Amino acid sequence: MKTFTRMIRRYVLATAAVVLLVVGLLLGLTVYLGLHYGETSDDRARIGTLAEALTPTADGLQFDPTQTPAQWMQGYDWAMVLDGNGTVIWQYDLPQNLNKHYTASEIASFSRWYLDDWPVFCWTADYGLFVAAQPRGSVWKYNIYSSAALMYAAAAGLLPTLGVLLAAVVGCCVFFSWRGARQLRAIAAGLDTIADGGTVELPTTGYAGELADAVNRASEQLRRRKEIIARLADARTNWIAGVSHDVRTPLVLILGWAEQLEQDAALPAAVRQKAGNIRTQSEKLRALIEDLNLTSKLQYGAQPLRRQPVQAGPLLRRLAAEFCESPLAAGCDMAVELPPDADKAVLHADAALLGRAVENLLNNAARHNAPGVHITLAAVLRENALELTVADDGAGYPAAVLHALQTGETGANTPHILGLHVVEQIAQAHGGSVQFMQNAPQGAKAVVTLPTENQAHR
Repeated sequence: MKTFTRMIRRYVLATAAVVLLVVGLLLGLTVYLGLHYGETSDDRARIGTLAEALTPTADGLQFDPTQTPAQWMQGYDWAMVLDGNGTVIWQYDLPQNLNKHYTASEIASFSRWYLDDWPVFCWTADYGLFVAAQPRGSVWKYNIYSSAALMYAAAAGLLPTLGVLLAAVVGCCVFFSWRGARQLRAIAAGLDTIADGGTVELPTTGYAGELADAVNRASEQLRRRKEIIARLADARTNWIAGVSHDVRTPLVLILGWAEQLEQDAALPAAVRQKAGNIRTQSEKLRALIEDLNLTSKLQYGAQPLRRQPVQAGPLLRRLAAEFCESPLAAGCDMAVELPPDADKAVLHADAALLGRAVENLLNNAARHNAPGVHITLAAVLRENALELTVADDGAGYPAAVLHALQTGETGANTPHILGLHVVEQIAQAHGGSVQFMQNAPQGAKAVVTLPTENQAHR
């Protein structure tokens, strides 16, 4: 919005600058034309010099011998001298039809206007009236009369009049710019509202009406798309929840029957082993369904966060104990590393969700490594943030899995990472982050960074 206001301000200032520039150029052009053509058209001064160069001699009137007559007459077609009676007593290249006697009225007429379409200029000398003609069409020669009071008033009011006109032009530019700026500011505010996820309905009158109508149509289209996306999200969430509910009941029965068969001593060992495999795979399926349901809720904000102060040490020790009691821990060696400051750190978190994230990391380390893998659950307090680390010395993350975890890019051949994706979502829901990497010298490592209670409330 501030950028848009600055743009409008620059537009107004640029308009005023253009007006000032145009006025300055017009004034400069007027001065230039006056100086340039004034020097070449100062005919009164030239005719006087030419008349003074003509002097009486014993042989009649002749030009000053310092120049030839042609040089003196440069720029003139012809010249003549009339005596007091209007008789031509000297001439230079005078056309034959003009070599005649002139009456007083004829002299008065051509001295003001033209003589046979020649612009002529007159100069009174002791020897008579000197008349010289410039080429036809070279001079605009008319006498203009005006009241002296008017000319004085015009001269005195020239600068104020220019100032008023300039102020009027600038005022008009500012006024129309202000009117346009009001509409543009409304459109800019509407765009900000759309960017924030809202909808607008701007008035479509004025010169910016088409732009406002386009913004209204864009707002309506975005509103409809949001409704469609929301319906699709609800449908997906409801479908996943429904499928999870429908699958959970028969899955419980399968798990119960498999466990009974696995513990039935009357059955052969091979059968009990197959029953155990059925139970193990069913537990994986149950975990997958729970992860799928949870990731859907987290993605669309349908999973409420029941945050409360949680001490890190007791929570992590409980999660470690629960994992050690599970069948997955049978082939694992586990260690918990909790320094005193990390043990006493308090998290503002949903204990159940946070427990699910740690459980997924521990289960992932146990499932995807051969028996005998060593798993470490550690916590370190760093500047109001708690780093939870789950590391193992197994085979490490496959390259495709690590690429998908670190870049977020997935494809048709991307391995199953739903459980680890749930860990990412839970960390982000708590204002934290997670990093997946290879452990040194071997194995996989996941580091979950969570703000402590003081940092989480900032």
